[in-house]
Amino acid sequence: MSAFSEKEPVGVVDPASQAPEGQAPTPLVEPVTSTPSAPATDTPASNDDTNAILATQQPQEQPLAADAEPTDAKREADLQQSAERDKETVEEFQYLLEKSQQLFSGLSDLPEIGSKYWQPHFQRTFEVYTKLWKFQNQHRVLLEKPEHYGLKRWEVGEIASKIGQLYYRYYLRTSETNYLHEAYVFYDAIRERNYFRGEQEVKNSALMIKKLRYYARFIVVCLQMNSTGMMLQLLEEVKSLIEVYSTVFNPVDKMEWALVVKEMALFMQAVCSPVPVDDAGVTLPAAYRLMPRRNMRIDKEPKFRLQEAVVVGNRPTQIKFSELTLDMYYVLQMLEREPNVNTTSMGATAPSEGAPTAVTEPSSTGISEAVRSPDMLEGASSAVPQERSEPNHTADTARSDSAEIKAKEKTEDTDRERDRAMRRPNPHKYVLYQPSVSQVQVYLANAFREIGDQGCVLLYLSSDGTRIDSENSASQHGFIGGIATSRRGQGDSTQDHSTDQLINTVHPADLVPFTRKPFFLIVESSCSTTYSNMPNLFNQPMLALLSPTSYPIHMNSGIYTFFLHSPLVAFCALSQITTMDAMQWTRVERMFGEFEDCVWEFVSKVKDARVRKFFGDDFLRQVVVRHVVCCVVLGMHREFVRKEHLPQASPELFAQIVDEPELVRRARAIIEECAVAEMYRMEESTVGSPRSPVTQLAPTDAVLST
Repeated sequence: MSAFSEKEPVGVVDPASQAPEGQAPTPLVEPVTSTPSAPATDTPASNDDTNAILATQQPQEQPLAADAEPTDAKREADLQQSAERDKETVEEFQYLLEKSQQLFSGLSDLPEIGSKYWQPHFQRTFEVYTKLWKFQNQHRVLLEKPEHYGLKRWEVGEIASKIGQLYYRYYLRTSETNYLHEAYVFYDAIRERNYFRGEQEVKNSALMIKKLRYYARFIVVCLQMNSTGMMLQLLEEVKSLIEVYSTVFNPVDKMEWALVVKEMALFMQAVCSPVPVDDAGVTLPAAYRLMPRRNMRIDKEPKFRLQEAVVVGNRPTQIKFSELTLDMYYVLQMLEREPNVNTTSMGATAPSEGAPTAVTEPSSTGISEAVRSPDMLEGASSAVPQERSEPNHTADTARSDSAEIKAKEKTEDTDRERDRAMRRPNPHKYVLYQPSVSQVQVYLANAFREIGDQGCVLLYLSSDGTRIDSENSASQHGFIGGIATSRRGQGDSTQDHSTDQLINTVHPADLVPFTRKPFFLIVESSCSTTYSNMPNLFNQPMLALLSPTSYPIHMNSGIYTFFLHSPLVAFCALSQITTMDAMQWTRVERMFGEFEDCVWEFVSKVKDARVRKFFGDDFLRQVVVRHVVCCVVLGMHREFVRKEHLPQASPELFAQIVDEPELVRRARAIIEECAVAEMYRMEESTVGSPRSPVTQLAPTDAVLST
């Protein structure tokens, strides 16, 4: 059911005004009833009787005539009062509309760091849009009349689009995928109900621009929801709209819109093309975000939770859309759980404190009650999904087989465990595209300020690499090179190239101050190994996962990041698998899941107590497991034959795990199932083939390997 309501016919019951269970709901329009007249008689009357009756009625004729004037005056007063009420309704709508626009515009001025600064503004904005959406829903008939306000259909669509944007912006602030899904619900309802339709589209350029921007935002949401089919449909529709826009209006920005569509198409192709298709040409389903798996053996000792992540992307040549490169897109999804779409109301899945809930469940008439604000959550326990109650053992149930009852209880326990896992929060993320060194440091510092005692920070760096000449005095102090950053805001440089490189690089020494707390680093760069010997001066848990410094095979994204994102799809892309039977795909998907479970059995035996604390977090544990999977697969590939072709870790705790015969056997079974054995070394003995090399630790890092 859609989250939006069409124009309500007279007499339709408003779901927002429904009475409690057991009572009749209040209709929008009260039924009109007439007073029954006195029954007539057929008995004829005599003249005397008639005169007597006329005599008795004669004095009453004057009052009846006198009552006519008050009746007309009352009718006029009622009409005047009704007009006043209508005027007040229109004024209230105008006030809510202006207030909502004012608050929405203020969202762009909010600081990106510090939730206590932006959280209250979002709450207030949700409150106003709650009132606005509910108000226009209740008074749509009046507001649409030209003599009152003349509300157009596209204006309702614009309000709905703003609500969708509000949800998406809140998702960006909180990283909670349920709000991303709510944005999708609103955008999809706008398209389904065609709110921006009308002949004005070809006459009003401003309306066309609104519609084009709506399509662009909807495509971004679909991209992050992995809704491939909808993305392709929207892309074709927006191409047609841009063609009409360019032909009818010949605007100055038509080339800019053409460039936007080109970026969309290239990015979607880069995302979708690695995924195999079935015999009918349909893209096979794949899970990209974190999904609950079977219970894994985790230490009972205190462990860390990933609370903050800083994602940095600075690859100008990599395919991107807006300010999101392919590597950044993969990492964002890797650090999120799948949205919980199985509850009765998507946005009502155990929201965090102070967070806005999403659209309440649409009624049978397709009318949503309201978009509820954070403060309205209090007391609304019905919006929060309750755990399933135990089976009601009625007489029929009592006569059922006991094994069936146990199976149902086990299924419900599994569902409850899954719901609890899905309600755990995602880490908050800062996404930085082509930042400067100072921006990286500012956001890292804020991330460390936000985490608690048992929290940790993840830093992901994807950029071209720079190396500093060893003769440079800066290299003797740890400034040996690293990932390149942007020079935006520095103006024309008057320095030589080497000095400019030294300044605009995130060196390992730049990150040392942030190792005062648990620090997890992932680097995708040609200079990733420069971070392999970072000193651990503060004796805190620290782990760095480093990509190969060169790839013998070219892909649109970093192969290492691709494996962390989805080992299954990355393996298919690496093995040039483009088609696969659906049943075979299911088997391979299950084999990869078992492969990751087997890897965890070995990873969980790592002796380093400090690094083991990272394994208590679902996301970090998955990243480490997939790092080992990547090492095993690339180590068997015939093209990856040199040391720089393989990932590394610092401290290197997984080199011996990569060589475990059980892992090699499982990888070989997947390769044989996919019939790509000619691309891999399948012999039993792989002695002499390069593996994930043991990194030579710095003296200060020795404490981590104890």
